Amino acid sequence: MNDDPGVALWLCPKKHTELYEKLETVMASLQTLFPGTPPSFEPHVTISTNIDIALDDPEKRHDDVDRILGASVAALQSIPATSTNSPLVRLGRVGTQRSKYKKLYFEVAPDANLLSFAQIIRELFVVLPQLVERENQLINPHLYTADNHGNRIRRAKLRSSKRASSTSEKDSVPTKQISLQPLQNEASSVAAQWSKSEFFPHLSMVYSEVYPIGSAMWRTITTRIQDYLGIDNCDDPVVEDTGLGWNGGVLKLVLCRGDPQDWIELGSVDV
Repeated sequence: MNDDPGVALWLCPKKHTELYEKLETVMASLQTLFPGTPPSFEPHVTISTNIDIALDDPEKRHDDVDRILGASVAALQSIPATSTNSPLVRLGRVGTQRSKYKKLYFEVAPDANLLSFAQIIRELFVVLPQLVERENQLINPHLYTADNHGNRIRRAKLRSSKRASSTSEKDSVPTKQISLQPLQNEASSVAAQWSKSEFFPHLSMVYSEVYPIGSAMWRTITTRIQDYLGIDNCDDPVVEDTGLGWNGGVLKLVLCRGDPQDWIELGSVDV
């Protein structure tokens, strides 16, 4: 997860299922092994961060959330089932990295359908909006101004007739239409490359600054996972499928701003 992930799309197992409750229990147990009070969060796989949503406009934000969740369900349901009927999300070996948000996690098998879904989401709701905004700044500079930090931002809409009557000639320049097809092609290419080189599907169990994890603590971690989930040698590099996973679930849009305990669920939908 990036330092500023913005709005993320999560794919979660459904609550009150056996898998959800097992994961919730083992995560709570593992979090007690780390110093301080690691934040609690629900089991999920992050499909993409930096989803484009109008956070500063409550009405548009609500519309964006509904639109993105609806399109995400449609995208997920449009992907053909595999001949093996294996779950979309399959948990693999347990791993750790330096990053706080990848401190302790299950790798998730890079299923072709999961990668396709992530690529679609990245293309439509991250890359394409960024490209459209970039193009708009180039061909419609009159729609933008600079904030106190020199960042390019959209001009605020005029809300009163008094302000409207004093609008400068610059503000009344006709807006040019963007040619979407080239941008859509570029977004598709960028998202495809991202899905191959950057997307790292995983299910985090603990967020922590601790690094590295000592060998004694690691043995305790793997023992607890074995006891709670019945997975032997869960950190063995050859483990690709623990037998745990799920299809469907719940898609959630989460505003990941600040500390995890301050994150806000913007909306969710069952799949």
